Amino acid sequence: MNKRLFLIIILFFSGLIYGQKSEIIGSAPSKLEIAPLDEKDSAYMDLLNMKDEVVLLDFWATWCSPCIQAFPHMNDLVEKYKDKKLKVISITYEPESKIIPLLKKNRLNTIIAMDNDFRTFRKYNAWAIPNIILIGRDGKISGRIHPNQLNEKVIDDLLNGRIPDVEQTPENLFKPDEAEKYFRSTLEEKK
Repeated sequence: MNKRLFLIIILFFSGLIYGQKSEIIGSAPSKLEIAPLDEKDSAYMDLLNMKDEVVLLDFWATWCSPCIQAFPHMNDLVEKYKDKKLKVISITYEPESKIIPLLKKNRLNTIIAMDNDFRTFRKYNAWAIPNIILIGRDGKISGRIHPNQLNEKVIDDLLNGRIPDVEQTPENLFKPDEAEKYFRSTLEEKK
């Protein structure tokens, strides 16, 4: 069974969970323990420096086709809101050697960062990728959604200080230990 079909089956059977409100809404975000791909983006690695801004933490990987398919959508939103208080940080656990070749073929205009030790993935339980953590202007988490749920209304709600009324990605979709083991195995492939 391929990875994509497996994910669809998991999402189908977790339908009852899918509609539940996220438990993390209203909580303070965890510290980002990530490194920017481009050193000029270092200032964006500290969420405390981004008060009064909307921050989207976009968790992804190079092997994840739904993640790559979301790139044009993310680029469009970054362009549309470039003059607003919005920052999008795309976080992968993979090294530059895997990221750069993919980005040469598939442009991504967000702030790109690496979580090479899985600390930030663990803190945000971000194993169901693609996965976006919404952080409102108040510095609190406003949701966890799939990029397909991210639209102008969601961003406008966040910019206007509201928690968006949007379907949340389940927080317990995967067992963290098993997911991390799988993610680590993708680092071993094609060395």
